[in-house]
Amino acid sequence: MTPNQLSLRPVAPEDWPRISGLFSDLTYEQSLTYAQAAADRIGASAEFVALYDAQDIPIAAACLRIKKIPVLNRGIAWIAAGPLTCVAGQPEPSAEMLGAILSKLRDHARAAGHILRLRFPVQVNPAEDAVAQAGFASTDKAATYRTVLINPDQDEEDLMRALHGKWRNPLRNALKADLGLETGSILDLSDRFTHLYEQVRDAKGFQPDIPPEFYYALSGPDFDHDVLIARKDGEDIGAMTIGCSGSTATYLFGATSDAGRRLNAGHYLMWQAMLYCRERGIKCFDLGGIDPEANPSVTRFKLRTGGADAIAAGPYEARPAGPGAALVNFAETLHKKLKS
Repeated sequence: MTPNQLSLRPVAPEDWPRISGLFSDLTYEQSLTYAQAAADRIGASAEFVALYDAQDIPIAAACLRIKKIPVLNRGIAWIAAGPLTCVAGQPEPSAEMLGAILSKLRDHARAAGHILRLRFPVQVNPAEDAVAQAGFASTDKAATYRTVLINPDQDEEDLMRALHGKWRNPLRNALKADLGLETGSILDLSDRFTHLYEQVRDAKGFQPDIPPEFYYALSGPDFDHDVLIARKDGEDIGAMTIGCSGSTATYLFGATSDAGRRLNAGHYLMWQAMLYCRERGIKCFDLGGIDPEANPSVTRFKLRTGGADAIAAGPYEARPAGPGAALVNFAETLHKKLKS
């Protein structure tokens, strides 16, 4: 398979949910709903493309968030959790096919003078040789992503059996504490989640790069954002939000009050999230990232769920020839210094 045997075509935004829905490695980062909002947030544009084989069958797709440098009219094209290459019900593409897909995307970005950066979906294990031969190299210009993946598509007993003993015991205590569970959309429960979240944020003094409020207004055909709330004696003591696209769900935000921590509400909510994903037919539950150095306690909590420790391939970068790429890099570096 060569790039010349593939055709790359633009996809209209209204058609993107249908095209991206063909792929089992779709996550919320490649959804229409999230991608357009994420691009708008940084003054970028969202471009949707699909790649077709000689039989006119879609074999890959990607949303590129393109941030141009003023005056230069070129910049950085970023593919988060993509390209999508795993057609549902089909095996992962061969190294040859993957190389052709990446080369086609590289040429597409290069024709506009853009640097192309990408980080693969965490469920995908691309052949490193194929990535390198397509002209991509590792880069530190974008963040790596390490997380824990749970397969909810199994019996409840198997999910329980996979838990580490030091995780299972607090869960059992929480289940005995007769906690209540309420679920609903973020549109309906955002006020209650915000109340809990702000309590924890103010107490611990952290601030995420993208706050929960950014997600509240997101509503579309390919992104569901739900909230699970743990209650005791009529009081909200913990909450968790989950974003779903395709067959993948991702833990986004969580908050537990002092009373909730004493009752192991965090364990209770994570367990209920596994069952929630199982009931919805979710095939992959991404626990939202871990950082063993910066946050060892959260890392330990997530690893003890019995999920798989996974690192997304990348980020990688392919640069166009000529001085344009150097100018883009200089402008990017200057912008970050001024911002900091």
